[in-house]
Amino acid sequence: MLFFLNCFSLPLIIASAEIYKPHIVFIVADDLGWDDVSFHGSDQLLTPNIDTLMYHGVCLNQYYTDAEGTPSRSAMFTGKYAMRLGAQGISIKASEDRGIPPTERLLPDYLRELGYSTNLVGKWGIGKSRPHYLPSNRGFDTFYGFLGDAVDYFTYNAIDKSNAATFYGLDFFDDMEPVENENRHLTTILTEKAVKVIREHNASTPLYLHLSHAAPHIGGALADLQPPLDSLKDNEYIAHPLRRLFAGLVTSMDKSVGNVVAALAERDMLQNTLIIFVSDNGAPTVGASKNYGSNFPFRGVKSTPWEGAVRSVAVAWHASIPPRIHKGLFHVTDWLPTLVSAAGGRVKDKIDGVNQWDIILNKDEIPQRNDILISIDELRGWAALRDGDMKIIVGDFGQNYNGHYGLNLKQVKHNTPFYEDVLLDSEIGHVFKETLGLFLDINLAYVKRSDINLTQLYEGSYKDICTPTKAKGCLFNISADPFEVRDLWNSSPEIVKHLSLRLRSFWADLQPRSQPISDLRANPAKRGYVWLPWLENNAQSVVQAPPLPAFPLKVTSDEVQHLVNLNIDDFRTKVNKYISIMGESIRLSVESLFSLH
Repeated sequence: MLFFLNCFSLPLIIASAEIYKPHIVFIVADDLGWDDVSFHGSDQLLTPNIDTLMYHGVCLNQYYTDAEGTPSRSAMFTGKYAMRLGAQGISIKASEDRGIPPTERLLPDYLRELGYSTNLVGKWGIGKSRPHYLPSNRGFDTFYGFLGDAVDYFTYNAIDKSNAATFYGLDFFDDMEPVENENRHLTTILTEKAVKVIREHNASTPLYLHLSHAAPHIGGALADLQPPLDSLKDNEYIAHPLRRLFAGLVTSMDKSVGNVVAALAERDMLQNTLIIFVSDNGAPTVGASKNYGSNFPFRGVKSTPWEGAVRSVAVAWHASIPPRIHKGLFHVTDWLPTLVSAAGGRVKDKIDGVNQWDIILNKDEIPQRNDILISIDELRGWAALRDGDMKIIVGDFGQNYNGHYGLNLKQVKHNTPFYEDVLLDSEIGHVFKETLGLFLDINLAYVKRSDINLTQLYEGSYKDICTPTKAKGCLFNISADPFEVRDLWNSSPEIVKHLSLRLRSFWADLQPRSQPISDLRANPAKRGYVWLPWLENNAQSVVQAPPLPAFPLKVTSDEVQHLVNLNIDDFRTKVNKYISIMGESIRLSVESLFSLH
C-alpha cells in the first residue's frame, strides 16, 4: 500500500482502494459534548489525538444518537430504534431488572459469525440483572469492565439510591470474575487492557475491540468528577475549577486513544484497522448529573430532544479511506449494518439502521438517509424527528434545560497551549508519520476545522425561543438554524401535519416501559457486595408492561383532514394500479381469442 505526505491529497489517489475484513476498533466516550473536542473550534479543551484522527479521517458532521446512554447503546448494538426494544428514555438503574430483549441479535454476534474475535473493554450499560443480558451471552468472546451506568473511578463501586433502599457494591469484572486487586484510575486500567488485547491478538484473525470509556461521565458512587491527578497540570489554564476537572477526564481519554493507535502500529495492524470514535450522547452541562461538559453552541443537554443532547461527535478512520467531512445524516443505528458490511457480511434482519459503508469509503456521496427518529420518551412525554432539513419536537417538558449552555465555562486564566504545536506533538501524529508516512498539513487542517466550527455562527443570547407544549410543538430548519431558535410551526402547517403524523405512527409502534423500579433482590450485600446478576432468566419480574400513554400533542382538525386525504390518495393509487394490471390482463386474453397459432 502506498502512503502520501499530504493527507488531503488522498482522495485523488486511493479513493478506489478496497478494504478486506479490517480490524475494527470502536471507541465510545460517555457524555462527551460537542464543544469538548478541539476540532470543533475551541482552543480551551484540547484533544490532539482525537483531532489528528479526524483530520486524517472522515468527520460525520451530522451524527445523531439517542438522548441517553442505554437507548443510544441499544440502538448501536441492534441497529434498531430504542423504542422498539423498550430501551428508550432514562438509562437502566443499577438495581433495575431490564435489558435488551434476549431475542435481539447484537453486532458482536454478527461479527463473530464472520470470523472476528470480539472483545468488550469498559462500559456495558444495557442490562445485567439476568445472565442472558450479559456481554458473554450477547456475542462477546471476552469482557473486561463494568456492567452498569457508571462506577467510581478508583474503587469501581456503584451506588444506587431509591425510596426503598440504598445499594452499593463493586461493579468491575474480568469476564464475570470480580476485579478486586486494582486501585488505579479507571481510564488507565481500561486503556492498558485494550492495549493488552491488541498485543495478544493473533493478527491473522480479524479483531473487533469495543472500548467503551467511563470518561467523561461523572463517577457512580459519591464523588462526581475524578480525573487522574497527572491530567490536572495539562489543563491548569482553564478558569472554572469544575470544568478543569472535567477536562482532566477528557485529556486522559484522549491520551488513551493515542495509546491504542500506537499499540495497533506496534503490532503492524494499523494499516488495516477501521477506527471509530464517537460519543454516546451529549453532555449534561447542568442538572442533577452535570459533568460540566459543553454542547455549545447547540441547545439543550443530555436527556432532552435538543441538538445538544443528540448531535454528537463521530469520526471514522482507515489508512485507505480519503479524509473529508461528510455532511449527510448518520444515525447510531447505522453502525450495525455499516460495520457488518465492512466485515464482508450483510444484515438480512429488518432493522432501522442504514448501511453507510460506501459513504465512508467515499464510493457514494448520495445521501443514504433522509430522516431519523431522534428519540421518544413516553414517560417524560416527548418525541423528536428529523426529516431532511426539518426537525419536529412535541411534548411538554417545561422550561428546564432548554437553553444554550456552556459559554460561561469557556474562560481561561492565561494563554492556552498553541494548537498547532499540540497537534504535531500528539501520539497519533507521531505514529501516523513514522508508521504510515502520513504528515498533517496544518493549513488544510485549519480549513477543515473552520468548516465545521459552528460557534462562529452563534449570534449571542437568544430570547423567546420555542418550547413545546401539549397544544403546540416546535419546528426548525436545522440546516439553516442549527441552534433551534427560529420556530416554523405556524408558518409551515403542511410540514407540521406530515411530521406530526409520522411521529404518531412511531409512538403507536413503541414498546412501552414502566417507570424505573428498584428490585430489592438486587442488593449486592447478598452477593458479597458485588453487582452480580440476581435473577434467573425465567424468574418472575416485578415490573408489568404498562399501557401506552397518550401521544403528547393534541389532535387538530387539520391533522385529521390531512390523514383522510392521505388515505384517499393511497386508495386512489391502489385502484388505478389494479385497473392498469387488469387492463393488461384483459388485452392479453382478447388477443389470445383471435390468435391464428
